[in-house]
Amino acid sequence: MIMIENRWIVRKGTQTLYLLFISGFCSFTLGSPDCHLITMTKTYTEAKTYCREMYTDLATVHNSTDMANLITIVPSTIARAWIGLETGDVWMWHWSWPDQKLDFLKWKVGEPQMKNEDACAAMDQQGEWIESDCGTQRSFVCHGNSDISGLIFVAETKSWRDAQNHCRGLSSYLISIQSAEENEAVHTVSASQNVWIGLFKDSWKWSDGSKTSFRYWKPRQPNNLSGQDCVAAIFRDKGQWNDLKCNGKRFFVCNGEAETANNLMTPNTTDLVSSTPNTELNNATTEMSTVTPTKQPPNTTAQVTTDSVSTLTTLMGTSAQTTTPSSTLKPTENSQSFPTDNLILIQENMTWIEAVGYCREHHIDLVHISSKDIQGKVAETAKNATSLHVWIGLRYTCKFNFWFWTKSTSGCYHNWAPGQGSERKYDCDVTGAIEATGRQQWVGLPETEKLNFICYVCTG
Repeated sequence: MIMIENRWIVRKGTQTLYLLFISGFCSFTLGSPDCHLITMTKTYTEAKTYCREMYTDLATVHNSTDMANLITIVPSTIARAWIGLETGDVWMWHWSWPDQKLDFLKWKVGEPQMKNEDACAAMDQQGEWIESDCGTQRSFVCHGNSDISGLIFVAETKSWRDAQNHCRGLSSYLISIQSAEENEAVHTVSASQNVWIGLFKDSWKWSDGSKTSFRYWKPRQPNNLSGQDCVAAIFRDKGQWNDLKCNGKRFFVCNGEAETANNLMTPNTTDLVSSTPNTELNNATTEMSTVTPTKQPPNTTAQVTTDSVSTLTTLMGTSAQTTTPSSTLKPTENSQSFPTDNLILIQENMTWIEAVGYCREHHIDLVHISSKDIQGKVAETAKNATSLHVWIGLRYTCKFNFWFWTKSTSGCYHNWAPGQGSERKYDCDVTGAIEATGRQQWVGLPETEKLNFICYVCTG
């Protein structure tokens, strides 16, 4: 994740100097390297050389969480920046769900076709796999949650890319198949129709050698035009990726521990969106530093610096219909809010992700509880809730089995209910809530439940 804590703009005459205070890391996972937005313009090759000399390499985006962090944190004034994806010489098949092994194959005789071009895989009526043009319209199967047998069949026909985006909108992925039993289950749920599965072929590779298959292309990209062998994230376009000619000079993102902190540069203003007058501060100065997160032991409430809102959710394509844009998430006229100091209870039931979006759109963030004093204020505020529990800014990672606040919070305070927190292991997509009544302790609940929630508010 890249976190830009503050941005100052100093303008003298016609020259604009952007000074960025940057700290953060590429992913919320423990032990991941620092990630740095470099505000100088370089060609892709120059940027890669710089990153390898000053840090480790150009940034790799491993999953939807990493991408959501970039979209959430990088300011809209940054038009585009190089990331570490480039064309390679080998065309490979990947599952769209990152880090899934390609151990099981069920190709039809004569498949796949040995062509050096982008392609996607479908399951035919006999349950065998065929290579297909990714633009073909088909039904498809997404991974589901455990309460729906792990599969979601979508009868509506879409291109492979639109099907992928639809699954991402469900906080899921197009199905990846790891065994004959799973293949038969997909064949059964598809009612013997030709359906998309999550297998695709391309020649893109990551500069640092990572094998992650995560892709986040703009519509109709990559267009694979001659010389467009390097990739930039287009932050004016929701951070979606575009293949571009490598000799273009752009900002870029490095990962790894910094060799030096001297990264304050005067950017080329052609790579910036114009700033509004209220962002201009005369004679402003700022100091840049890099903060490396401290590794936390497992089964604790980890204080990890992150804005990972899982998949935010539609990092994720225009076809996703599972969430409402945060700008439209407003309490109804009949709902009430109860401010207590710098806290406000929103008496409107939303999912955890919707609540995060609402708080960040209209206030600061979901509340974080780092002390007994704050717990007392939150508990008092929660008493007015119309739901049995109230969302707080706490999230669980099932991969590493620990809890973390959505932004860094100092202190080690916790107030888990018996049997909750570090005492148990949860399913994925679980987030934190406080009991509205009783002992008002913390519990883990599925993020899709709809509850009241408490936001931090600006007090002046």
